Parts: sequence; structure tokens; C-alpha cells
Amino acid sequence: MTRSAPSVRRAHINDRRAHRVRRVNTRAPALDVASQNVSSNEDQPSGQTSRAADDEDDADARKRAALAVKTPHSGYHRQVGTSRAFFEGWYFRFTLPRSAQSASLIYHVYDPDVETSARAGAGAQVCAPGGKYLYSETSAGSGSFEGASHALELGMTRGDDFFEVSSEGTRHRGSLTSAGEREDGPWGAGRAARSVKWDIAVTPLRGWGGGPGARMQSPAGWLTALPVFEPHWQVTMAHGLASGWIETDGERVEFSDCPAYSEKNWGGAGFPLKWFWAQCNSFPDYPDLSVTVTGGNRGVVVLPNVREDVGLIGIHFGDRFFQFTPAVQVEIAADAKYGAGQALEAAAVRWDVEWGRWSVSAVGKRYECSIEGTCADGDKSTVIRAPTDSLEDGMAPLCRETFTGVIVVSLWRLDDRGARVETIIDAAMSSTACLEIGGGPWVSPYRAVAEIRTPLGPLMGLPVDVNAVAKILSPLGDLLPGL
Repeated sequence: MTRSAPSVRRAHINDRRAHRVRRVNTRAPALDVASQNVSSNEDQPSGQTSRAADDEDDADARKRAALAVKTPHSGYHRQVGTSRAFFEGWYFRFTLPRSAQSASLIYHVYDPDVETSARAGAGAQVCAPGGKYLYSETSAGSGSFEGASHALELGMTRGDDFFEVSSEGTRHRGSLTSAGEREDGPWGAGRAARSVKWDIAVTPLRGWGGGPGARMQSPAGWLTALPVFEPHWQVTMAHGLASGWIETDGERVEFSDCPAYSEKNWGGAGFPLKWFWAQCNSFPDYPDLSVTVTGGNRGVVVLPNVREDVGLIGIHFGDRFFQFTPAVQVEIAADAKYGAGQALEAAAVRWDVEWGRWSVSAVGKRYECSIEGTCADGDKSTVIRAPTDSLEDGMAPLCRETFTGVIVVSLWRLDDRGARVETIIDAAMSSTACLEIGGGPWVSPYRAVAEIRTPLGPLMGLPVDVNAVAKILSPLGDLLPGL
């Protein structure tokens, strides 16, 4: 944790309001994901309060684990006093495999330094186990929202409502209420929650990079620190273990050592016009596997009126990390098998996606992968609010996702002629994937090949040490917040 970063406001957050979670058995340097059992010890819904105090040693262990795999751009990217359109959003997912349920906590802030902005404000969304949804927002500016510039720590208070992510993302607490949603909207028929409370402890196991000793990565390399590929995107935790509880309208679900995941977006440009996304780190036969897939049509900041289709596949398998993007990147020296290995492949990423079917593949010089996702019409899905492509509008119900998608992942090593010579992952399957489409219109399948059209694309892979640059510039102030 960067001690000089502004701390998140703790007002209205105390032990009388925020229930404590039970003791979590997560001894810190346990970074061997293969040895972890990702099946959850989920309890049945209960109205009783868990009274066991959170052990200080466990909290310290979780924080050490977080710092060991901390990614670039974990902090809040707000440049205080800079009057420009700005958005930042955080997504946290907790999978409960045994009951085939999930919970997601989603936070956002808009235009904290633009006094005339109609969308200025901050808020939260909760997708709770069982399918209920809650949205809470303050539109009277974002003064109640605070975040740390160089740590994964943020929070907001509004009266008695609050949410807080603290200790480098290893502790999540909150209590939110809502007047509900329109019955004729996407959250009618009793799907809108009126109150959600939670207290969750997380032990990060993988950031966005290889195993212990590996350098954590940004998908767009060092250029992620510049307003070039906005909105930016960063996975902050590809895999972790979460224990705690979430209570929806008085019904509580407790869980222990369930798979956890987190990512974020930020920037001054509009959101992609159209996108898809898939994520899973709960494979019954591959407990050391985490997969994230995304693609979308975005504007190019440095080329006005130009749009490009961009996409990425990221796979963590034990200590190995495989990232497929269309841009050439520099590879970190890798062990031939399970060392702190990273394969950052310049690959042709292709997709054919529509609701019910996600087909994505990538072929690089040395590796090839295939991701196939499906969901049936009868599968439970939910609509969530997402940023729009406009710089004037705020959050809108533009996104549909399911937590019970089926995903199949395969990965091969290629020889010099491009032939498959080794099967690294053989059709790993899970039925608890999150599959998503957003934006639109989706009147036909979204078929594309990822490409980087900006002239700065070839520079993405240069080994620029952004933290060293920030240190040199530090006498001038915090010019690169968020690192």
C-alpha cells in the first residue's frame, strides 16, 4: 500500500453497522493455486449474524498476498482539479460454485471535477445471489466518493448507506438501500432488492501476470498510463478466494473460500459502442485456471471519428500466463513449463458472438486458444447498468449477463509451422461462467477480428518503466495517479 495515497473516508463505517465475518483460514503466501480447492463451503441462507471477529493475522496475510500480485493501475485515476470528462468503474465478482450462484459488486464515479456535468456523481450496483438486483446512486456530485490514488481502496457514504473496499481490495463491506425499480422495467417481478448488506474478505492469488516473481501486466502495456486507448481496462485480480456473507432483503448467504475476481475501467472517452465479455475462474477439473475474454468497438482518442474493434484473451493456468492481443508485446523470460512464465502473444483475435453463443479464438506464433461459451434461453440472466458511448450521459441499462453460462477452454502450443504439438488445456469446462453482451444494436451476430488502428499501437510492447517515470516526475506532483 502506498502510504502517501489519500485514505478512503471511514465515516459512518463502524463495527455496530458493519457485521464482522467469521475467521477465514487463508495463510498468506499460499499462492499455489493448484493446491486450492475452489469448491465452496457455502452455507444455506440464514437470518443469523456471524459474530466471529476477523482475525488481525488473517487480515495482514491477505494484504501481503494482495501486494505480492498487485497490478499496475490498481489506484484511482482521478487527476484532482482537472476539469475534463472522466469515468472510473470497478467490478468484483464472487462465484458460489456449489449452489451455481454468483454475486457482483459494481461501483462507478463520473466527472468529479466538472462542476457543470449533468452526470456527475457516484454509485453502486449489486447483483446478489438468487438473482436480485440493487442500484444506488447519488447525482449531487461525487463529494461522498473517495479513492486512493495508488491502492485498490475506495468508498462512498450517503446517509446511513455506504460501501467500502479497503486494505488493497482484500476487505469489502457495505450496506445499501433502494426504493426499488419500476415493475415494467428489466428488474420487475420481484427482482429488485430493497436492501443489501455484505462483509467479505478476499485473498488474492493471481493478479494479471505469471506466478510468484513474475511482473504484473497492463493489457495495453505502458501506454495504459496515457489517454490513448480510452477507456482503459485492467484486470486487478484474475483469481482469489473469498469468504464472508451477503444479505439481501433479510436473507443471508454465507460462503467460504469461493473464487473471486476483479477488474476496472477508466478514462475520459466514451465507453465502447458495443462489447462482449466472458469470465470464469471456477473450473471443477482445473482449479488453477482463470480465463477472461473481451472485445468491443471503441473510438480512437488520437484519431477522431475513427473506431476500431479490439479484443483480448487472458488465461492464467498455474503459474503460467497467456495473453493474446493484436499488438506486439515484449515477453518476460519464461520457464519451459510452470515457472513464472508469461507468453504475451501478438495474435489474431477473432470472435463470433450473439446472446446465447460466444465463440472466440486466437492464434499467435507459438500458442493457439479457443473459447466457446453458451447459455440457453431459459438460463437466468440479468440486466445491469453500464456507461454509454456518450460523454453527456451516465449509466444506462445497456448490458445483459448470465452467471450460469457454460464455457469450454482449450489451449495448444504450436511448432514453427503453426501445427499443434502440445495440448496444454484440454477442453476445460465450467457451468458457472459469467457471459455478457453490452451496447448495441445486437440485431445480428457481432463478428470481427481485433486490430489496433492507432499509430501508437506498435509502441505498446516497449519495456517502458512507468513507475520509474512517475518517480522522476514526482517533484512536480502526482502526475500519474492510479499506478
